[in-house]
Amino acid sequence: MRSPRNRHLLTRRRVLGGATLAVGLAATGSACSSSSANPRSGESLLDQITEAGVVKVGTRVDNPPHSSYDDSGSWDGFDIDIANAIADQWGVRVELVQVDELTRISFLKNGRIDLAVASISKTVERGKEVDFSQTYFFSTQTFLVRAGEVESYEDLVGQPVAASRGSSSIGNWTTWLAENGHPGEPEIEQFGDKRAAVAAVQQGAVAGWTEDHEVLAAYALNQPDLTVLDVPGGTGVKLDGIAMRKDDSTLRNAVNLALQEITGSGQYDEIYDRWFGPESDAPLPAQGALEVWPNG
Repeated sequence: MRSPRNRHLLTRRRVLGGATLAVGLAATGSACSSSSANPRSGESLLDQITEAGVVKVGTRVDNPPHSSYDDSGSWDGFDIDIANAIADQWGVRVELVQVDELTRISFLKNGRIDLAVASISKTVERGKEVDFSQTYFFSTQTFLVRAGEVESYEDLVGQPVAASRGSSSIGNWTTWLAENGHPGEPEIEQFGDKRAAVAAVQQGAVAGWTEDHEVLAAYALNQPDLTVLDVPGGTGVKLDGIAMRKDDSTLRNAVNLALQEITGSGQYDEIYDRWFGPESDAPLPAQGALEVWPNG
């Protein structure tokens, strides 16, 4: 998946070597850096991150425009820029660790990563396992379908559809069906590989693939046989938060304040425009605004 056309540099690129190493460590189960050890008694994980000079960030490689490999094999995307911007606020460097829809939470809980900046939708159930920052990305979820065959969500009722494994889009589709007079369990095939979900749509194995609007737009790029259903409100909202282990208010506050500094300086808008602005590969007008607390 190619990167957006407006390639101006917004944050320092310091992650390629560390990211490559981190993927290898994650794959082999090798030891993690000191910043990911369990915090010492009475200490926030933020103290250990600062002491080590590195924050281990879990992110994905299959989720453009949030995070994926660019044409040169380097990590790139909105979440990568956000992670680097937070690290800059803290005066530390980023070490990226590859995660997927399952390990992005389990790696937090077992200490392999410090933060998950991985397009994680905040849900009640996920909030029982991890803590979240304030919402830093707002979107909706919808469907990728074959062009000319599906015009509305009603056309998908009673049809088998695809969803990314463990995605909140499953709950949103089920809820949309119930709220629109179609109760019962829909036929949903879950995919761990997003490209396989795209292929299932193209081959007619499923009627559509439900995911985040901007992710579907990225996968539909240069695919004339596919289109994204653009329905106001979608099947439901998507509210992304940066995830971290529970009950570390110092770390959570530091993440929130870093996001607010990025927002107040205008850097957030620059990053957003790079990946979702009108000249990007996945244009998406801002769906919400980050809160910035008064200084007092």
